[in-house]
Amino acid sequence: MSLLRNEPLDWQSNPETSYIPVYHKGSLVGFFKQEYVNEILYFLNEEEVLKKALKKACADLLKKTGGDITKVNYLVQKYIKVSERPKYGARAIALLLQERQKELDLNNQEFVKFCDTFKISPTELNSIYAGEPIDDSLLAPISRVLGITRERVQEVRDGAEAQKST
Repeated sequence: MSLLRNEPLDWQSNPETSYIPVYHKGSLVGFFKQEYVNEILYFLNEEEVLKKALKKACADLLKKTGGDITKVNYLVQKYIKVSERPKYGARAIALLLQERQKELDLNNQEFVKFCDTFKISPTELNSIYAGEPIDDSLLAPISRVLGITRERVQEVRDGAEAQKST
């Protein structure tokens, strides 16, 4: 078959590329290029080991404290949720501020002074770190400290759903 155009065909094959089947608990879940399969499997197996370790630690904690052992999955989910990077709210802004402090290579005292020059008082900064609600009057100063727009700070503070409704 000769090509009437110089564009590649939608469907093609490449016999030089080999894919390795990957199984989870005996069931085929997909195929990966040979150069990636070992790293992918290592990551997936490591994640399973960590999940099992967390579940065992939570079960041990419940046993030692006399808690209800049937609540182990609830406790695991609680710890996973707390450990995830917050995307929205005061905790997310506090994390952005902590990352900015590291980026600027400032100790705590220096960062407090830095924020104070941008009109975020030490008390207000402590309130943000404590997870208290962030007043609108702090959006502009926080945006200057972080080097992002006021609108972006508000989006992080309020969450995606609040932004969609406006």
